[in-house]
Amino acid sequence: MPKNVVIVGAGVGGMCAGALLAKNGYSVTVCDKLDTVGGRTRTQTVGGYGVPRGAVSFQLNGILPAICKEVGATFDLRPVSEMWFWIKGGGEFAQLPAKSGIGKMIEMFLKVHGGADGVKAMAQVGLQLSIAKIGAAFKDPNAMVTGDGGPTFRQWIEQYTDNKDLIALFHTITSAVSAVNDFEYPASHWFAHFAAADARMDKYALVPGGFVAVSRALGKVIESHGGKVLLNTPTLKIDTANGKATGVTVQVDGQSKTIPADIVISNAGPTQTLALTGEAAFDKAYVEKLRSRIRPTPIVASFVVSDEPLFEPRSAILAAGLKRIVTAVPLTNICPEWAPDGKHLMSFYATPKSCLQPLDKDDEIKANTEDIHDIFPDFEKKGGRILDIQLRDITDADVVARSWPGYNMPVQTSVPNLFNVGDACGPAGFIATPAAAMSARLAADHILSNFKN
Repeated sequence: MPKNVVIVGAGVGGMCAGALLAKNGYSVTVCDKLDTVGGRTRTQTVGGYGVPRGAVSFQLNGILPAICKEVGATFDLRPVSEMWFWIKGGGEFAQLPAKSGIGKMIEMFLKVHGGADGVKAMAQVGLQLSIAKIGAAFKDPNAMVTGDGGPTFRQWIEQYTDNKDLIALFHTITSAVSAVNDFEYPASHWFAHFAAADARMDKYALVPGGFVAVSRALGKVIESHGGKVLLNTPTLKIDTANGKATGVTVQVDGQSKTIPADIVISNAGPTQTLALTGEAAFDKAYVEKLRSRIRPTPIVASFVVSDEPLFEPRSAILAAGLKRIVTAVPLTNICPEWAPDGKHLMSFYATPKSCLQPLDKDDEIKANTEDIHDIFPDFEKKGGRILDIQLRDITDADVVARSWPGYNMPVQTSVPNLFNVGDACGPAGFIATPAAAMSARLAADHILSNFKN
């Protein structure tokens, strides 16, 4: 008899784990409280527009496409693999080849802030010296920071420069990658991410059906191998007995139902897994580690519509020097079907004033709106208007990431047949959907080795 695996949550981590195990002969049942798969990568309809709730860019290399290929999950992709850069004070956009992004951004930064006259010429000399010091430090293993302790990335970079504009440039890079402010984000995790080649999104695409199409394709793999994907089925409890998980209790049509399991995988996030199971089921050390380590990640995502495109290229944008916004994507330049009647849809992403404190929502709306007008002064002229601003706070169940990159929990819990997957359970250096996919890979490999059919 194949072993029964019940998965709580149909996000990317849960669906990757389910597809990997179903393909290897396990009996898989996925339960989700929503009416769709995808979790925080689902698409919402707002005013007739397709608005991504979470992930937008699909990594073309690395773990997630590798899992999809392995299990046979197929969906349409529109490769972009291009980045443009804008810096406040420059008044123009510059194209950045993905593999030389930081170097090109520094090159543009020097162009904007340099000059031949007196003060500017002296300032440029100082900038070039700072950049040379930073570049040398990046190449020096002894200058890197490892482990959980140590400085934030802002504190690390300030060893080599006190130029506020250059610091703002690295703030943009850090925030765009990690969704955490550089003055709060540990330098060790910054270096871990850039050292993990499989985790980086050097090449990317958009999914015409929305990122949710990835989870739908994985769901088809699960069902093609005899598994089930049960929607509108919230999990009320993860059941345990004699130190092991025995199944889950779910709600179906207003009634409680127990689904027995040999193995339980939770894609609900480590904190919610603890709540669903009960603290008493876990070792004290595991509970203490979870509570001290998990740091939910907030975000402000603004979606604007316009009569004319605000930006022409099929590309993402990195922006430096703004109050909050660090990156943007002209979605309908790549996926025009996401907007009705030839209108245009663009998304902007920002790290809030602090990633450790609850949002001041009025302040965030004001700052983000000002940033949009700063980067696009012709916003109104092109018929621009704010469609939706997602303020996803650290206290929300639907945070952008369930923990900061690097502050992750292992996929194995202290309950031997209960596993966590998702973006809070990836190894060092992995962020967002690559972290979720890698956690699924780790959990599936452990199950395949230790819970054989």
